[in-house]
Amino acid sequence: MGDGPDLVVVANPTAGRGRAGRVIGEVTTGLHALRVPHEIRVSESGPDLERIAREAAEGGARIVAALGGDGTASLAANGLLGTGTALAALPSGTGDDFAKAIGAGRLQTAIELLANPKTVALDVIEVTTGAEHRHIVNIASAGFDSEVNETANAMTIRVGATGTYVVALFKTLSRFSPAAFSIQVDDQHLDLDAMLVEVGNGRWTGGGMKVLPAALMNDGLLDVCLVEAMSKSGFLRSFPRVFTGSHTSHPKVRMLTGRRVQIEANRRIQVYGDGERIGPLPTIFQIVPAALPVVVGPGAK
Repeated sequence: MGDGPDLVVVANPTAGRGRAGRVIGEVTTGLHALRVPHEIRVSESGPDLERIAREAAEGGARIVAALGGDGTASLAANGLLGTGTALAALPSGTGDDFAKAIGAGRLQTAIELLANPKTVALDVIEVTTGAEHRHIVNIASAGFDSEVNETANAMTIRVGATGTYVVALFKTLSRFSPAAFSIQVDDQHLDLDAMLVEVGNGRWTGGGMKVLPAALMNDGLLDVCLVEAMSKSGFLRSFPRVFTGSHTSHPKVRMLTGRRVQIEANRRIQVYGDGERIGPLPTIFQIVPAALPVVVGPGAK
């Protein structure tokens, strides 16, 4: 351990289409007003951000605050795992679903939490797909939702997190067909034609869709949402229910929990975790209980 600052803010200036870069001054001003000593370090890439987070921890930082979106928090978490240094989220990305889940959904609220930080050890998810091996903090998707992610990331015109997702949803649905999935949740095996599978630790994805409404981030369990194959019109009619979490009672939706989930499919499907592409199926998800101390707010789930 070195003699570096207690709090290091790691900024991803490209998150939220540049919003994170624009609010660095706001974060600095807010922390100064609260008399919180800190240092800001700006990353140049994903691997760079992960490295900066790890180096900050090795330098003695007690907290590393990730300024950006879900992907930024996820990269910082990968750098911090095993160091004992706590992760904080300063939301300024496209979706900020992880920040919402830990009670830090608004930037000003998240800054204020750093004045008197309360940490809780949260679970993380170990994801293995082929040779790729990572950890995520919120939700992973395979199937329709991951294809929507691909579409959204390729879009040049953005209309906010949820608006962008909905536009990408319509674009993707026009060419989408369900896949034959083989899914193992602990000792339960399922073979079914499905639209998508979501595996997660948090409740929200896609900028506020409550896809796993019962998920808790420190219960030692993965929550799984399976949406079986249905007509495109049926899917569109039931889709709005995901914003309230009432989709769980739909006859084509199955909710499961377990510690280990293995997913295969009969065609190439990319897995997305915390909004970023991880790699193709087959994939194994395993819960790692109480692996990461995280600064949480009063509304944390």
